[in-house]
Amino acid sequence: MPLKGAAVPDAATLPIAPTLMLALGALALALGGAPLGVLLIDRRMSLVGDSLSHGIIPGAAVAYLLAGPNPWALTLGALIAGFAVTGLATLIARSGRLRDDAAFAAVYLPSLALGVLILGRQANPETFETLLFGGADNFDSSTLILSIGAAVATLAGLVVLRRDPVHRPMLVMMLTALNLVAGFRAFGALMTVGLMMIPAAASGFWSTDFRGRAAAAVIVSALSSAGGLTIARKFDLEPGATMTLTAAALLLISGLVGPVRRQNPPPPLDGTP
Repeated sequence: MPLKGAAVPDAATLPIAPTLMLALGALALALGGAPLGVLLIDRRMSLVGDSLSHGIIPGAAVAYLLAGPNPWALTLGALIAGFAVTGLATLIARSGRLRDDAAFAAVYLPSLALGVLILGRQANPETFETLLFGGADNFDSSTLILSIGAAVATLAGLVVLRRDPVHRPMLVMMLTALNLVAGFRAFGALMTVGLMMIPAAASGFWSTDFRGRAAAAVIVSALSSAGGLTIARKFDLEPGATMTLTAAALLLISGLVGPVRRQNPPPPLDGTP
């Protein structure tokens, strides 16, 4: 649903051009987010995406408080919050006082609580729902440009990760935050995580090496986007949720027919991104 104050058509009645733009944004998320999801699984950081999807909320909330439903302000606020949560959690973890997962939880949970307080006092329930679950009406040309930029940055980042193991955790979380921000206005912060992680999980039934799983994840994510958007348009449903459920169905199918019958624990990342 649209943010308050935005006079836009319903998702199911969007003309072809905006619908195509939404599909291109979903494809960009598939190209960058799905391989990143594979890397997160290999690093045993599957829940990082879910955590960060909550961590960007306070930035969007502050932006809404200062600028209202301005799309650029919401995107910039969410991006700053995502990078701030990532940086602070990494600094705490490197201090040795807390483990990585504990440090991350210690940062993102208060961030989420702060965002809920701000939105609860200043925004209506529809705005809060839109930030979490998205709405096709919020996807415009600027969001498409951001989605394409996030995909390019992520693919470049995966190359850098092969050569710079020291900064892997920080860079992985920053790329995750970037992909979440690129997708959250159209698909929602929570649903964007699903579009990253579920295809990545499905890819393990089709290949055992990183490159094969990354390619399979992109294909599953693209099919999920195409199928989900078609269903959403036909039955007037939220695209992010429909695409995520389509990805879950493809995960089930992959588990039944994929050639890899058992997913072993991922090997060390030597030689992979």
